Amino acid sequence: MMNKIVFAAGMAAGFVLGTRAGRESYEVLKARAESLWNSPRVQESVSGATGVLKEKLPAVQEQASGAVKKAQDALSGVLHKDAGHDGAGRSADVTGPSGGKPGVVADPPFENQSDATRPDLTP
Repeated sequence: MMNKIVFAAGMAAGFVLGTRAGRESYEVLKARAESLWNSPRVQESVSGATGVLKEKLPAVQEQASGAVKKAQDALSGVLHKDAGHDGAGRSADVTGPSGGKPGVVADPPFENQSDATRPDLTP
């Protein structure tokens, strides 16, 4: 049913945008659309769909809340681990091989090259 409504709305929009007949055709189409929208069958469908949505909303909110909580926990674990912890609350060794800044490792292909053979990295 919803697909038919969306299709009809698309057809109507295409007609309005594509017609060269002018304002009169637009007014006729607008009146037909209004009468269709205000028809009892359409309004029954709308109120039924609204009722179903209101009924299902708490369950959907609960599922979404659970998914957000899981994502936050996963992200927190990744960030916590990246910050120097191993995920179990213990500190991890994050210093580079030469004891430099935490998490910074020299680029192996360039560490033994002379300045003459290294590519120019300045902008």
